[in-house]
Amino acid sequence: MDSKILNVDAYITGFSEEIKHKLEQVREVIKTHAPAAVESMAYGMPAYKLNKKPLVYYTGYEKHIGFYATPTGH
Repeated sequence: MDSKILNVDAYITGFSEEIKHKLEQVREVIKTHAPAAVESMAYGMPAYKLNKKPLVYYTGYEKHIGFYATPTGH
């Protein structure tokens, strides 16, 4: 993945159709359950902050999805 990707849409576009679908599902779950979370890119992956504190991050790989919750996101 290109570390210069600046938004989540561009990030997701770089994956296979199967992984794109899974990443969009993760994104939708986050938006549904934390609608006030602010979406951005951090550490080269989609990131969400709530009340200015990191909430969760996720990333795609060829055969799986990584999901990283901060203590705030637990």
